[in-house]
Amino acid sequence: MEPVPIPITEEQYQMLFELSRDGLAVHSEGKILRANEALVKMLGYESSQEVIGKPVLEFVHQRSQNIVKARIHKMNQDGSGVGVLEEEFVRKDGSTLFVEVLATAFFEQGKQYVQVIVRDINSRKRAELELERLRSKLQITRDRLLGVIEGTKDSICALDIHFRVIAFNSSFELSFWKLYGKKIEEGNILSDLIMDPSERAVVIENWSRALRGEVYTTERTMRGFVQDVAVFEISYSSIRDSSHNLIGATQIIRDITERKQGEEKLRKTLEEKEVMLKEIHHRVKNNLQVVASLLGLQADHSENARISQILRECERRIQSMALIHKELYQSENITKIDFYDYLNTLLISLLHSFGKEKKIEFRVSSKPNFVSIETAIPLGLIVNELVTNSLKYAFPNEVQGTICVKLRAEMREFVLEVIDNGVGMPENFDFSKCETLGLKLVAILSKQLRGKPGFSPSEDGKGTRFQVQFTA
Repeated sequence: MEPVPIPITEEQYQMLFELSRDGLAVHSEGKILRANEALVKMLGYESSQEVIGKPVLEFVHQRSQNIVKARIHKMNQDGSGVGVLEEEFVRKDGSTLFVEVLATAFFEQGKQYVQVIVRDINSRKRAELELERLRSKLQITRDRLLGVIEGTKDSICALDIHFRVIAFNSSFELSFWKLYGKKIEEGNILSDLIMDPSERAVVIENWSRALRGEVYTTERTMRGFVQDVAVFEISYSSIRDSSHNLIGATQIIRDITERKQGEEKLRKTLEEKEVMLKEIHHRVKNNLQVVASLLGLQADHSENARISQILRECERRIQSMALIHKELYQSENITKIDFYDYLNTLLISLLHSFGKEKKIEFRVSSKPNFVSIETAIPLGLIVNELVTNSLKYAFPNEVQGTICVKLRAEMREFVLEVIDNGVGMPENFDFSKCETLGLKLVAILSKQLRGKPGFSPSEDGKGTRFQVQFTA
């Protein structure tokens, strides 16, 4: 038997109308006749009196009015209802509300009425719109990113944790074909495309490091299937999801063949220039030694003792410069010399020149050990003059003694000291008024170093301490 419909009384209908959680309304000829409390609150009003009597379209947003007008026109013509439609309402405060509306037409006493059921879908609709906005933004970002990736000369590839290719750009596709003679496609197992066992092992090891979370860069020199020998800089990094779980790895390959060839060419050029500069220093040293030898011969044949002495002093000065060029010629670094070795050689030469190698002991200390040629030449000449001065005047009557030469760094300044334990300087000695050529040279060379010369008695009160402070 078919179920017998139970008629609903006016009171029951009224109760269902008022207690419904959905908004309910009845309108006719375009004006609202009844509205329940749920619809009133939905529209942001306090009571149904604020809604009843007003045109239906007053509560419909401009964007939905054409749809609502077409629906009302259809119901007026057909006398039937319409299915569920999404509309946008306007609330009392001007804000908008997304709703689903189901409309049913009915007649009473020959007059057509429309009952509508309104369901609030605002939260869902706005979530859908936000999701759509984010999808659109993501698509735009993805398109831009793909444009950047495709536009770069670097080859880019990404694998999942199973060595399956998940993405690559056109540059990588071309490079892979040149290297291995294979066409690569998404979904390929990368290692399966490489036939050579040794090359496959290297590729697997490099990708495995990245798939273990390591980020690193390596260089490889490779000869390809249709490509000459090339040098690549390959950078690997891991790919992680939002929970920081490792899901794959990326590889960026940059062809640095031209850069390496340029570096090799530059290295050879520098080696050639270094050889040339060493040869120059060697020739300068030889020329200075020739000049020094000529001065020595002239001193030996001079009948004037004063002129002979002057020639000997010039010879020693030239020898001090020749020693610097000798050190540069023999050094691996042609821009700096080992000043400690230079000082040892210079002092041995000076002691031998004066014939005092058995009478005078010397000590040398140099920190820093290496100085530039621009600093070494004036420093060497200063040491030559000061040590010569000590050998000539500090130890009369062949007495024994000690000469110390020290170079040290103090903050941003350097300090050169030449100390002897000889007879010392006269009490009224004024360095600034000294007329001797050697000490005048010390003052001139100190100025060249932007330094300040001075002298004082040694710490034990015996001998002399010459000091030059300068910046280098």
